[in-house]
Amino acid sequence: MEKKIGARLAALRREMGLTQEKLADMLGISAPAVSKWETDSSYPDITLLCPLARALGTNVDTLLQFEDQLTDKEITDKITEIIETARQNGYETAETMLSALLHNYPSSVPLKFNAALTFDTFLFFFPDVDDLKKDAWIREKKKLLMDVRSSRAGSYWQTATLQLATIAIHENDLNLAEELLQELPELTTDPTIARSQLYLKKDEPEEALKIIQKRLYSLIRQVQFCLMSMMNPNVIPDMDRELEICRVYEKIDDLFGCGGMSDGMFLEIYLRQNKMEEAAECLTRYINRLTGSAILPKEFLFSPGLEPKEHQPASTKELRSMLLKALTEEDSYEELLQYPKCKEALQKLEYSLKE
Repeated sequence: MEKKIGARLAALRREMGLTQEKLADMLGISAPAVSKWETDSSYPDITLLCPLARALGTNVDTLLQFEDQLTDKEITDKITEIIETARQNGYETAETMLSALLHNYPSSVPLKFNAALTFDTFLFFFPDVDDLKKDAWIREKKKLLMDVRSSRAGSYWQTATLQLATIAIHENDLNLAEELLQELPELTTDPTIARSQLYLKKDEPEEALKIIQKRLYSLIRQVQFCLMSMMNPNVIPDMDRELEICRVYEKIDDLFGCGGMSDGMFLEIYLRQNKMEEAAECLTRYINRLTGSAILPKEFLFSPGLEPKEHQPASTKELRSMLLKALTEEDSYEELLQYPKCKEALQKLEYSLKE
């Protein structure tokens, strides 16, 4: 069966922001030749395949579509399966599954992006692995993100660049971090309103509502992340202001039902202020929250746009395990755990990990 690649070539060229004339100049051929390729009237000479792939920010396999592509749902399902395998059986089997998946779909940019984030999950699930394994996971994550970045594939490119900049900051490579961040646009156009209007014109009001609700939730979470960053004592070395910011965060939690973890932040501030009674109250509420059911986003604001699972736990077992380790091993909590209410809460936390 004759293989049609013209539409693929045209799509990749447009993604790179190239005209047919510009691509032709890069390859040393005529613009009509490129036009014939894109209409499947003729095909590139084999000697041009590698430079053509480089010019289009891809590889020859992807250029010629020699592999099946996974849908977004298939990627989500496979990554979810890998994460659940890690949770149930340990990281070794999950790593093998992830490696095989990447081998089978070597040019899938969405898969590489999601696989890179999966290594964050491994680091979160298994904080006690040795440093060699942690370093290996970080190296693999960086490699995948660099591949995604090299693809120049829309939003994936931007997010991968931001992730690499964050890693560079963590590794104290500040020049690289600054270079990467300077490549990102200061502002990006938000198409939410236009898309909602389109759905309304198509007489699909529920779809318009869903897209607005999802964007609203995303914006609220961004506001909360900014508030959390402001509570960093290196940003604002004023604990009274930190408390006020934390109260704003708490009000957003109450208004929208997004998160519900402000007690953990209050706890750390009160500990730094040596207000042990207040810290004890916060720790007790925090553990009760973590060991209970998740607080769901307010239905009247976010349904049907968000579909949270009913009766899901408020936290993962891994998060509770990390909190237990911190409480029992770090000196800063020693005095706090002398309070009867904190001892009782600690027992509740321990019990939740045995269920």
